[in-house]
Amino acid sequence: MTIQDRNNGKPDSEYTFRLVSGYDGHRLTWHTLECAVGRNAKHSRRTAYASAGARREAITERQGHAPYYHDHMAKCCIGKVDAEHAASPTFTAAQASRVFAAAHAAGMVAGTAHIPTPMIVGTPTTPLGNDIDQSQRTYHVPSGVCGFAWVVIKPGNCSLARHAKKLGIGRTSYLGGVEISIHDHGQSYECKAEHAAAYAAVLRDNGVEAYSNSRLD
Repeated sequence: MTIQDRNNGKPDSEYTFRLVSGYDGHRLTWHTLECAVGRNAKHSRRTAYASAGARREAITERQGHAPYYHDHMAKCCIGKVDAEHAASPTFTAAQASRVFAAAHAAGMVAGTAHIPTPMIVGTPTTPLGNDIDQSQRTYHVPSGVCGFAWVVIKPGNCSLARHAKKLGIGRTSYLGGVEISIHDHGQSYECKAEHAAAYAAVLRDNGVEAYSNSRLD
């Protein structure tokens, strides 16, 4: 099921960019569909036209005269257009499930095989110190530092990204695309990061734009 536009009922797949108009109507800035800036703009609508010239011709035909405005690609989206609109393969539900299963299996192998740097937790000698008071009790954490890792699929409306959401393993990312969180390997930041990297590699091998990301807790 695709999201329908309020004005003309066209599905998302027919749109190419998001068009944001300035307060005076003379400045139109186009963004990729995944761009948060364009998505949250006050005056924004989607357009099926991939170029400024195509949009100008459409407005001229509708209004009967050439429009007076400046039309350009937003700085935040320069360089993202080719990646977002590159041909992405289409997957059936069964095919998507197999790809995700293979990606998860590869991630488990990579995460389990990785030996993280152990972490020693203790009490500093001063309240704001960055050292450990050896006279106090210390704790050895073999899984290393704690953190999170996830995989991002772009664009968020590509076939595999939609299946990820339908299967309940993906959610819309605040920075665009669909993200899949890594829940395995306890709290180990390093193991989760290795898992995510291997997971993303399998998705890329299947023709999908994907990358891994992580952060410390």
